[in-house]
Amino acid sequence: MTIRAVRTLCFTQPMIPIHVNTFAGALALVLTVVEASDGTEGYSLARAHGGQSGAVIANQIEASLRPLVIGRDPADRGELWDAMAAKEPAGYVSVFAISALDVALWDLAAKLQGVTVAQLCGGQRSTMRAYASSTHHDSVDAYVADLRSALALGFTAYKVHPFYDAARDMVLAKALRAAAGPDVRLMLDAAKRYSARDALRVGEVLQALDYHWYEEPLPQHDWAGYRRLRDVLQIPVMGGETLPGLHHAMVNAIDARAYSAVLCDVYWKGGITGCLKTMALCQARGVEVVSHHGASALMNLANLHVMCGASDVEMIEVLVPQAPYHYGLREYMQVGADGYARLPTGPGLGAEPDWSYIEAHRIV
Repeated sequence: MTIRAVRTLCFTQPMIPIHVNTFAGALALVLTVVEASDGTEGYSLARAHGGQSGAVIANQIEASLRPLVIGRDPADRGELWDAMAAKEPAGYVSVFAISALDVALWDLAAKLQGVTVAQLCGGQRSTMRAYASSTHHDSVDAYVADLRSALALGFTAYKVHPFYDAARDMVLAKALRAAAGPDVRLMLDAAKRYSARDALRVGEVLQALDYHWYEEPLPQHDWAGYRRLRDVLQIPVMGGETLPGLHHAMVNAIDARAYSAVLCDVYWKGGITGCLKTMALCQARGVEVVSHHGASALMNLANLHVMCGASDVEMIEVLVPQAPYHYGLREYMQVGADGYARLPTGPGLGAEPDWSYIEAHRIV
């Protein structure tokens, strides 16, 4: 079986809640379709960033990456990924284009074998605890209401994207713990916004409140600052979410002992193949991996497959409220009343494009 076609199309959805105050207009998504010689198709759904149209990602896939895979066997995913990844360090293609094509290749390969992507990755389990991840709100009361809504849905863990003001964030952290009680896992994602002094102040409060982890308080290349923070805090300090480059880029940060655990997802780490390589690198160096959202509904489903298939990662990130992130597919990842996400049972990723929506909102 060989790959006979690779094509892309771009469409829009309303801007997602977590970015609505940062980027104007609609959000562009890039559907990548990889077609085998028997007509079977694999899919991925990349998200454009910074208000971009998605045309850049689509062009890189079609002009730079498609020639590398046409006529090749989808089972040769490792070799194909190596060829694509060779174009990334010099900036010829972005990690997002590589991720999009790689995920579609995995979807196709699993469909051709009649198995799920999780089974292709190792098939360790079919369910995974989910943690709710907040959007941005204007008040402590709004965050508390968001937390309570997530708990009512069955989530047992909640990550807050706060105000990014240390004084307000400490008040917020205390209010969330008071509302959640002692048994709910709470995490705070500072999105690289704090000074060293504020990072320590907030970290000490989170630690006293028994938060489960403290995410990216410092700029992502301040490895020495992360190491100093870890030396004085007991709470796990996470990082590496958007560190530029593929898995090799993580080596210096890990060897500097910057992070307690590395945030990993299929979109920022070069697809399923890149995610597996990052996970293997972390395992070899004794560093844990935690889940970061995959940037679109389909990519986060791919996250669920790779984490369930090949890892013992405990929780997967799910942005809440979920509905505003659900565009472009016929069905979406489901989180049950028990707070667990479950894999679809169909072959591949188990999700099909919503062609009617995509065509109605198509831009390229």
